Amino acid sequence: MKSRKFVSNPVSLSFIAASGAFVAAAAMGQAMEIVTVEAVREVIVGKSSTGVPIKELSVRSSVSYADLDLTTEAGVATLKKRVEDAAKSNCKEIKVDVPVEGSTVEKCIKDALGGAAPQIDKAIAGAKAAKK
Repeated sequence: MKSRKFVSNPVSLSFIAASGAFVAAAAMGQAMEIVTVEAVREVIVGKSSTGVPIKELSVRSSVSYADLDLTTEAGVATLKKRVEDAAKSNCKEIKVDVPVEGSTVEKCIKDALGGAAPQIDKAIAGAKAAKK
């Protein structure tokens, strides 16, 4: 029988603690007032231990709207600007400027914004429903 070692890593423990807090807040019915913005670039970034190519690189950001009133045009505009800024930053971070077929900064930003759009719509609808 093989024995397994478990190594304690402070970063892993912090992640686990943060994940636990997120789950606890969700379980208690507290809204996590964030939109997740993800930039994805499909490139071979390595190979698995069996030689299978690993093809995706992504960067995620959480954009808070806890301080915004999403029932107003100004609040919605501010959230959309924050999400756009995060998308631009994420796309820069994964260096889409290095040529890869079909990969451009503009496409990366467009895709990141497209992924965040349903979350924005849901947040706005939730804010309007809560105000009624």
